[in-house]
Parts: sequence; structure tokens; C-alpha cells
Amino acid sequence: MATGKLAILTTSMDPESWELFMANKPNGWQVKVVNPDDGEEKVAKELEDTQYLVTTLSGPVSSKVLETAKQLKLIQHAGQGCEHLPMKWILEKGIPVACVGGANALGVAEHTVLLMLACLRRLLPLNQSILEGKFRGNFEWKTHELYDRTVGIVGFGNIGRRVAKLCYAFGANIIYFDEIFIPDAVRADFKARLVSLDELLSTSDIVTLHVPLLESTRGMLGWAQLNKMKPSAYIINTSRGGIIDQDALIRALNEKRIAGAGLDVLEQEPPDPKSPLLQMANVVVTPHMAGLAWETREANLKTVWSNVLRVSERKEALHRVRE
Repeated sequence: MATGKLAILTTSMDPESWELFMANKPNGWQVKVVNPDDGEEKVAKELEDTQYLVTTLSGPVSSKVLETAKQLKLIQHAGQGCEHLPMKWILEKGIPVACVGGANALGVAEHTVLLMLACLRRLLPLNQSILEGKFRGNFEWKTHELYDRTVGIVGFGNIGRRVAKLCYAFGANIIYFDEIFIPDAVRADFKARLVSLDELLSTSDIVTLHVPLLESTRGMLGWAQLNKMKPSAYIINTSRGGIIDQDALIRALNEKRIAGAGLDVLEQEPPDPKSPLLQMANVVVTPHMAGLAWETREANLKTVWSNVLRVSERKEALHRVRE
């Protein structure tokens, strides 16, 4: 088996994750941790002899720290989106970049449904009410079931399909929009129906986003798109904050153009504590952790090593990012 030199670019890794990562390390491999907070000059020096770079952070990585890494054979992200990397520069250099594919799909899908139910059943306001000693508070039958709701899924990849399967089990009706052809056999089990984006927005009771953040998807849902949604509809985002124009979302919520939102991702992370989204009773926000269930982390780290070893054996990287 081939050996190599691998560096992990991360601000922190909890002891259990580190133990799991090293437990999958083959004999003979050299592994070192590089902290991006040490400054670009030191990081660049640390990466000079690196052949395989693993990133676990969502913060930006400058091309300056990669310029000295002349031996790089693969940049492997231990998550999904690679917008934190200087992709244009990397692709011009011909360095393969990969993510973990569907390793976190189930975890993100479950969290997506969690946000749906939290919005529909008004989980946070009801919890706050009882904490304040107001049993049921101003209840007024304002909660709703997921059963027989129309769930519109934007992006029908690994995560989108998992969401469809879970929601179908609740008795929801599934429609989806994707520019990539999805074979009938893939969507038959949950009777998912392909529609245009406009139809999805105007007919869904819940719109959930599962597309990567690219130049073509940045701001994909702005004021015009949000205005097409039902006033009773909710929007869920567990992909990337930049998919939605945040100012337009705040306006739509303030003007009651939509009923609410469940967000695991925001344009700015961490968010400004004064952000209106954090003050709204009809918005549920979690700290970009949909894919961080323990089982997901284990799958992610195993996928990282599997892909590194593939490339070390001169095979094509799986889940390669090309844009």
C-alpha cells in the first residue's frame, strides 16, 4: 500500500474525532495538524511537503497558503460545500478537490425534517411559553401537521432524496426541482414529481433547499422568488446561507409574505447577535450543525481516508468537485 504525507487544516478537532481519524490511518502515513490561526506565512511553510490536504473548517482558505504546496495530489474537504476554498485558483492548477459525497446525507435530512416540524408545531414559542409559567400560553390552535402538506425540494441529490423519503413517510406530497435529470426509478418510491421552480414556490407548503453554493445558485431565492410562495408556507435551509438573499428573507418575514423559516445556515456565520432573524418567533435557527451527528462524523472521516487512499493508488477521487 502506498504511503504519504497528510496535513489537516483545522482550528480544532475534538479528542474523539481525532482518535477516530487516527484509528483509520494506515501504517506508514505521516499526519500533522495545521492551525490556520497561526498565520498565512507559518501555514504555507507547514504545507510545503504536504501531498494530501484535509480541511475541516468552513472559514476561507487563501491561495497564498497553498502556493508553496508543490506536492499536493488532493485537497479533501471533510464536509460538503467547498466555497471556503479558492476553487478557481485550485482548478487552474489542476489539483483535484473532493468532498465527502453523501456521507452526511441522512444527518442533514433528519435535521431538515426537525426544522420543518419545529416550524409547523411552533416548538420554540411553546417551549418559551411553558418556561415563562404560561402553560399552553397563547396557543389558539396555531400548530400544523406535516401530513398531506406539499413539500417542495430544491435540489434532488443525496440529501434532497433522503428528505423526500422521510417526508413521504410522514404522509407529505413530494415535488422537486432540479436541473439534473433524475431517473423515474430513483423517485418512484416516494412519488416525487418534477416541476418548475416557479410552480414549486407557488404550490409548496414547505420549500426546502438542498443545492451547493455556486455562482449560479448564490442568491437563488430573492425577493421575487419569495413573493411567489404562499403566505402560509415555510422555507427551510440546511444547504448554505448564500442561497437565499437574507435581506429579502427578513423583509418577507416582516411583511408576512411567508409564515416562517427554519435555518441551519446563514449568510454570515457566526451571525450578528442583533440580526432580526434571531429575534423572530416564527424563525428557528441552529448553528450550521445539521451534518454533525456523531454517526455522520464517523462516516465523514472514514470517507476522507478512503478517498485519500484511492488517490495515493492513482485512482480517480470520488465526489470530485469541478466548479
